[in-house]
Amino acid sequence: MCLFRKSSLTLLAVLLFALLIANLIVFFTRDWEASFYPASYATLYYPLDKPTVRQWKLIDTRLIEAEIAWNRPVQGWSITSDSLEPQISSGNNPIFRLADDELIFHTYAITPIPEEIGKGIELTTRYISKEYYSERGMKHTDVYSIDCTAPCGNFKQYPISYWTDDYSYVGEAGLAEADRLIAEAAGIRGDEPTLVKMEKLTRFLRRQLIHARGVPKDDFRWMNPWLIYQEMVAGTGKGWCTQHGQIYVFFANRAGIPTRLMLGARTQDNNFVYTGHTWAESWIAEQQRWAFVDLSHSHIAILNKNGQVLNTAELFFLNQHDSFDSTFARIYQDWEWKHLQAPTGPDSLATVPFALCNRVVREQFTAHSILKYRRPPNVEDVRTLYRGLFKDAAYGWGNIERYLFKPPLAFSFYPTEGKSTYIVRWVLFYSLAAVLFLFLIIAVRCRWVKK
Repeated sequence: MCLFRKSSLTLLAVLLFALLIANLIVFFTRDWEASFYPASYATLYYPLDKPTVRQWKLIDTRLIEAEIAWNRPVQGWSITSDSLEPQISSGNNPIFRLADDELIFHTYAITPIPEEIGKGIELTTRYISKEYYSERGMKHTDVYSIDCTAPCGNFKQYPISYWTDDYSYVGEAGLAEADRLIAEAAGIRGDEPTLVKMEKLTRFLRRQLIHARGVPKDDFRWMNPWLIYQEMVAGTGKGWCTQHGQIYVFFANRAGIPTRLMLGARTQDNNFVYTGHTWAESWIAEQQRWAFVDLSHSHIAILNKNGQVLNTAELFFLNQHDSFDSTFARIYQDWEWKHLQAPTGPDSLATVPFALCNRVVREQFTAHSILKYRRPPNVEDVRTLYRGLFKDAAYGWGNIERYLFKPPLAFSFYPTEGKSTYIVRWVLFYSLAAVLFLFLIIAVRCRWVKK
């Protein structure tokens, strides 16, 4: 029996070695952009922090239910309309009656109970009966036309907290010093509007990093953003847009502004670069929207004519048609934008037409771009400098986790290979783990029999 086990061990050892080699080959020869997993606009921009209607259900004629996804503790709902008496519905999913008339639009406001947990839903509906269609020669069911302010559909969603890094790997001393700078040097208070916090933070960081633009050293790939910030301020290191983005995301999250790191690039065979830039998106709680932020070019937020912040994907689409009319940039006007002649002058905040300062967006947000939404930890991607995997635990585990378990999400016109790429990685990795487990079990049993 032990002889049989030994032959099995030999076979498993060969298979184990082959799977190990296959895993290493896939890892070291991977395309840089093969990891990016396609995601919908809804998944990227409709978080669980705002109510989403998964589906509408018909309870009875003119009585409907909205199946709600929301990470808030809802006790019930208050429903008011332009034609009916107020209605109350208990539980997570509001059930309410519609007006009895046909073909007439009616508005409804669905407010959560308690109201202070968040903004509710507004909708306009009209009822079209099957008899109406039948009288005109069409066989059809009853139709309830709904125009809703909330996202509607069954799609993958994440809470805002999913995108925000806690930076525990920076260490307590580093976090405490960063928090002190935010409060004392940047002057940010917790009760201020989000955009005010972003303005103060941008001004502080631009002043601190005024002489820090340049080619980053290799060590910056595996250093955490607090250490990168210290070196860039001290003059012992320079940084590209990536380092500016990492630093902004770090300080913004510590300042209570939920922020995620964004990258846009497209390469061919890891050598030919079509586009390449790094920026951030901050969650504007007052507007319930993600806002494009680019510290490396002093862009605090991009606004439409109504003062609503615009996200990365919206700017991406606008750029395909050069449709930046009626968009404005909120900037910190330092040395980079002295030529804009904003009324407030240098070293101040200004709102200017975005067309005057959107060169980077025009160059980088092309049809070639892949917009990449990085999930924490906010450390660099490992490329050719693999020694960094052993230099820093957060960098090492972060990249392993990203390589195997947390595909970076992507949005683009072009198809990305993330789905098939991760199937190959998962099959190879779990096969290796299974064979290793089986090898160890048989080896232990064979040794036990000998004893």
